[in-house]
Amino acid sequence: MHSKVTRPETTTAEADEPLRHVGEAIRDLVNPVDYFSGARSSEALMAENVVVFKRTSAEMLKPRGVTHNYHHRFKLIVPLRRDGRVHIDGNAYQLCPGQAILLFPHQFHHYLDIKGGEINWLFITFEFNQPQALATLRNSPRVVTTESAEFLGLLMQTYAKQAPGAQRNFDLIVGVSQLLHRLLSAREADCAVRADDAATNPRGRLLQDINAYVRSNLNKPLTIAKLSKHTGYSISHLRAVFREAFGASLGAYMRDSRLSAAAALLVADDGRSVDSVAKACGFVSIFAFSRAFKNAMGVPPSAYHKLLRNGRSGQQRRVRE
Repeated sequence: MHSKVTRPETTTAEADEPLRHVGEAIRDLVNPVDYFSGARSSEALMAENVVVFKRTSAEMLKPRGVTHNYHHRFKLIVPLRRDGRVHIDGNAYQLCPGQAILLFPHQFHHYLDIKGGEINWLFITFEFNQPQALATLRNSPRVVTTESAEFLGLLMQTYAKQAPGAQRNFDLIVGVSQLLHRLLSAREADCAVRADDAATNPRGRLLQDINAYVRSNLNKPLTIAKLSKHTGYSISHLRAVFREAFGASLGAYMRDSRLSAAAALLVADDGRSVDSVAKACGFVSIFAFSRAFKNAMGVPPSAYHKLLRNGRSGQQRRVRE
């Protein structure tokens, strides 16, 4: 005895309508020669281990040592309310709503001239399976188109409403990956701070001079006294201006800049020894370097590269973001 087949309460025409479009779409489809080798997730440009957070005040952007402004992950910055200046490895960008910039791993950065009051900046940090595919976004802020802004808004709305779980993670990973594809084809934003723009602001010119000197002399033992001689300003004035602008000491910034450069060299996997990295970053001895690195990162330099390669960065005491 045959069981009765229940058919959906739709007409044949209604059921066939969506499938008709599928049929039209595959009209020019060529069947594969190999039916066992297809699309693989390892070949797709996908973000992994995605973390989303926001900053709602200028105070939250102030540096708190090397672990606040140094990171081993990609970080996408999207201002939603109020503009501000972002310094990345010696380059300055006046970032505003409608623009976005991607920080690469080991790029030392800090913020300046964020207007007072409430801000709203979105941050998305992640790891990426094919970093070289994002190379054109390095030091290249992009315009966020209306379509991309709507896409991001829907993604964040969905993410905020969903309960934590596999589906929420999947949607976020796919959404951020699609957003990166959009940015790769987006127009470059004209927000780089030119030298003549900085010259109109004495404090900005001095801070830019400090930053440029430090970044170009990372391979030498840096002292505030040498910086004072270079700029022509007293040590006390340099310290006061820097702390007022960044909320951190000038000495700590000089040290942290060298440590961020050292961390990048340690991860580069180019065969350098810890001793050669210490010398390349201006430390007088490997002992001084190891002590400073461990105090800042939570692990000695000899273990840092191994931890990152093994995906165990969460075990580091203070390296976060």
